Amino acid sequence: MNEIFEETNKEFESEQLKKIFSKYKKIIISLVIGLLGIIIVIISNKVIFENNAKKDTAEYVLIENLIRQKKFDEAKLKLELLKNSKISIYRVLATNQLLELSKNNTKEQILILDKAIKDDRIDKNYRDLFRIKKAILIFDYSKENEIFNLLNPSDFKNSPWRIMSLEILADFYISQKEEKKAKDLYQEALNVKNIPEIFKKSIQNKINHIN
Repeated sequence: MNEIFEETNKEFESEQLKKIFSKYKKIIISLVIGLLGIIIVIISNKVIFENNAKKDTAEYVLIENLIRQKKFDEAKLKLELLKNSKISIYRVLATNQLLELSKNNTKEQILILDKAIKDDRIDKNYRDLFRIKKAILIFDYSKENEIFNLLNPSDFKNSPWRIMSLEILADFYISQKEEKKAKDLYQEALNVKNIPEIFKKSIQNKINHIN
C-alpha cells in the first residue's frame, strides 16, 4: 500500500512540476539564460583582467630595464602609454615613475600630478596621495586657496591620508602665521580615531609650540 502511495505522490509531484514549468516557462528560461550570462561575464572579466595584468606587468618590467639602462626618454614614452592601463595600480605605478624621472623639474611634476588627480580611473585613495604630493611641492610659494583646495578636510573625511593632510594644511597655516587655524586643524587630526602614536606625538609637539 505504501508503495502505491509513494508512486502516486511522485506522479502528482511530476504533474505539478510540469504545470509550474508550463505556466512560468518563459520566466524560468529567462532566469537560466540570465544566470548563464552573469557567469560568462564574470569568467570573461577575470580572463581579460589576468591578460591585461600579464601584459602590463611585462611592460612595466621592460620600463624598469630601460631606466636601469638610462634610456629615460624611451621609458617616459612607455610610461605615458602605461598610464592608460585598464588596471588602476599600473596607472599609479606609471605616474610614480614619471614623477621620479622628473624629480629635477617641478613644473613637469606638477603637470603629471594634475593629470593623475583628475583621472577618476585611479582609485580615490591614490588620487588623495597625489594631492598631498602636489601640496608638498607647491608648499613654499602657493596661495591659501590653492593649498586648501588640495587638502580640503571634507574631501579627506574617509581617506587613509586624513591625518597627514590635516597636518600639512596646519603646517601651511603656521608658515602664514595663522596659528588659530593651525591649532584647530592639529586638534582635528588628534581627534581622528586610532591615530598612530608617531603622528600623535609629532602633532602634540606642534600644538605645544603654538602655546
